[in-house]
Amino acid sequence: MVNYIIMHGVNFIGKNNGLLFSVVNGEATVTGYVGQPDSVIIPDFFGCYPVTELRDNAFYNCDTLTKINISQNVRKIGHHCFYACSALERVELPMKLNELGAGCFCGCDRLEYIVLPESIKALPESCFRACFSLENLILPDELESIGEFCFSDCESMNDISIGENIRSIGNGAFFMCHKLNSIHIPSTCKIIGAQALGYDSNGNELVRNEKFLITGEIGSVAQVYALENGFGFLAKSETTEAFITLASLKESVIENHELFLSGIAVLAAFITVVIRCLILHKRKINDKKLSK
Repeated sequence: MVNYIIMHGVNFIGKNNGLLFSVVNGEATVTGYVGQPDSVIIPDFFGCYPVTELRDNAFYNCDTLTKINISQNVRKIGHHCFYACSALERVELPMKLNELGAGCFCGCDRLEYIVLPESIKALPESCFRACFSLENLILPDELESIGEFCFSDCESMNDISIGENIRSIGNGAFFMCHKLNSIHIPSTCKIIGAQALGYDSNGNELVRNEKFLITGEIGSVAQVYALENGFGFLAKSETTEAFITLASLKESVIENHELFLSGIAVLAAFITVVIRCLILHKRKINDKKLSK
């Protein structure tokens, strides 16, 4: 049953199957939910209005949610929409989606499978931060940018494929991805931020993954990043298709670079600890509820 409340004669807010909606200019937005849903279906329509957006924080901290089916009409998912949905395991995003908000799936520590549509061109900051169970991911071919700390603390991630249209990788984008030991960076990438690749944290101390290997084109930003940070680099020649392994940078260069570390590393580690504490606290509360 669909319930409506008329506002200003043209716009509406309402409720349907435990979901809260608003309707503006003939399009419906999911603004929240009621109760403790474990499975949610985002419909194609609310009444006669197409559902095109999931609002900021719509399912924020919904720790009972394990499964969500999102309508193909949805084009935008707002910031922190599924933040700390700690039971959520699988997500398939709609093919028409073109915007994901910051921190959208941050703290979804059981999320192990997600399909990103080719329509996505940017992944914002902290989008998949602290998704501890996410092991591998194929990014859309049309993706152009990966935001700061986008995959930070994805501790299980061991493989990720980046498309040939990538332009920038933000600061700390793959910071504290313990199991990620290699990555291919296309020559289209022109910006790689500080500690974006190959770095971890031991408390307040920045740790460089000495086994980290970057592959890419000779003369690319990827090669420069590898050399400046003392990582291995495997270069593919565009003319001969030959592969060569370049040595790590001299120790003096590594030492100079590590003087640049403190700010980003300490802040990132602190935020990650906070997220972890919140997740563990929620789990303890849920365990107590179940034991009663």
